[in-house]
Amino acid sequence: MALNGVFLAQIAQQSLAHLTNAFAPLRGITTDFSTDVASAGQSVTTRFATVPSVVDISSVGYTPVAGDTTARTITLDQHRGVTLGFTDIQILQSSINFERLFLAPMVQALGAKVFGDLWNLVTAANFTETALSSTAANFDRQDVIDLATQLTSSAKAPKSGRAVILNPSYYGALSKTFISAEIPGITPFKAENLVPRVSGFDIYESDLCDNNSESLAGFAMHSSALIMAARRVNPEAALQDSIEIAEVIVPDLGLPVTFRRYYDRALGQTCINVSVIYGVAKGTSMGVRIVTP
Repeated sequence: MALNGVFLAQIAQQSLAHLTNAFAPLRGITTDFSTDVASAGQSVTTRFATVPSVVDISSVGYTPVAGDTTARTITLDQHRGVTLGFTDIQILQSSINFERLFLAPMVQALGAKVFGDLWNLVTAANFTETALSSTAANFDRQDVIDLATQLTSSAKAPKSGRAVILNPSYYGALSKTFISAEIPGITPFKAENLVPRVSGFDIYESDLCDNNSESLAGFAMHSSALIMAARRVNPEAALQDSIEIAEVIVPDLGLPVTFRRYYDRALGQTCINVSVIYGVAKGTSMGVRIVTP
């Protein structure tokens, strides 16, 4: 597939599988990915409903009270992306399979940046629930059950919308707990090294789960613990000189990702860019950190 013969829209659509994989952990958090056009610096306010009090109807009747909410403001202060440039000589003399060589690494790098900004919010200062301490070798379903219990009893988190994000060592240890006697045969879970839902949690793996200088190995949370907002770029930018723009909405997530293709006359290069406009913030305190001893 020669680079100069590829339509940008086709490149964007070919990215769907890579985008779905790179941004998979974002499904476990609260997001605001409406299709409104926005620019970096704009703020988005997200509100979480607080649990209302139950009253004795026979005594006070059906008198309504105002619903309580907690507001969190997310500033869309991040416009991050990856741009690759190809010289005229490269374009003329090379046959380049863009999808195989460049598309996946570009998307992976962008996904890593977005996830890293979210993961940096998972600190002891932000989430004060007592952390679960376990080595990777000993981490199993019993620990996940304990996390679920703590989220319910102490953090008062709703039963729905829960997720656990783990580094590869802890994810692998949890995967090993699903032995053949429990899930016999070669199932899709085993074939693809996927962990099914456990104790009400969706389970995600990321090699970007670094220790945050706090021995962090994973995070069990309600979706409201971490929040992210993202917006489309201004489509009028496509009217500028020599710029093509194509947008992809990541399936089952709604995240708008923008692809650009343009020619830089000063550099004499054909450039391809993938980018996201977004912001992140801590939401509620409904999260439990998983740490190494």
